[in-house]
Amino acid sequence: MTPKADVSAERKEQIYQAALTCFNRKGYFQTTMDDIVAESGLSKGALYWYFKSKKELFISLLQVFMEPMAQGWEIIVADESLSATEKLQASLAYFRGQAESMFDFFGITLEAWAQTYLDEDVEQFTREIYKPYLANMKQIIDEGVATGELRVESTEATAAVILTLFDGLTLAIGMGMLAQDIDGLWDAAEQMVLRGLGVREIGGRER
Repeated sequence: MTPKADVSAERKEQIYQAALTCFNRKGYFQTTMDDIVAESGLSKGALYWYFKSKKELFISLLQVFMEPMAQGWEIIVADESLSATEKLQASLAYFRGQAESMFDFFGITLEAWAQTYLDEDVEQFTREIYKPYLANMKQIIDEGVATGELRVESTEATAAVILTLFDGLTLAIGMGMLAQDIDGLWDAAEQMVLRGLGVREIGGRER
């Protein structure tokens, strides 16, 4: 007898896409599990087999977005051929390249967090998923301070500020809050970070 094919990955992707469509259409708070069932074309039983609640689905969806980005960034952080400054510049370019794929989702995330920020599960998840990002940025800054390339008072605080700066900029652009030239905004953010850390050359030019 031929073993039954495992379609769990395909089913989850089907559910994720349906959830994103519904969240974009109605917002996280107004979307129901029945809406997601209808959009996905699956049965209610199939949806609840994989996700017991909308919150569980949202957390899983956020994880799907965030974890591959962290893994891609770790390749840059682990590259021993790059100096700390080069890792920092490559990291900022990486954030910039990934931002467009996050624009739609950041609006959903903002609304969802506004509704569930007092929920211990969501709070714990967001803290845990952010840890690798903070660790990666801190590692780069620590390396730069050790080699004398970068100058900061607190590497941990600086890492947190840089990440929230780029998260905030991505969110503001994605929600249409800023009318300025997008490339100009990213350029300004990158220059501010690099100059603030004491990088002497930006784009091949002396500071």
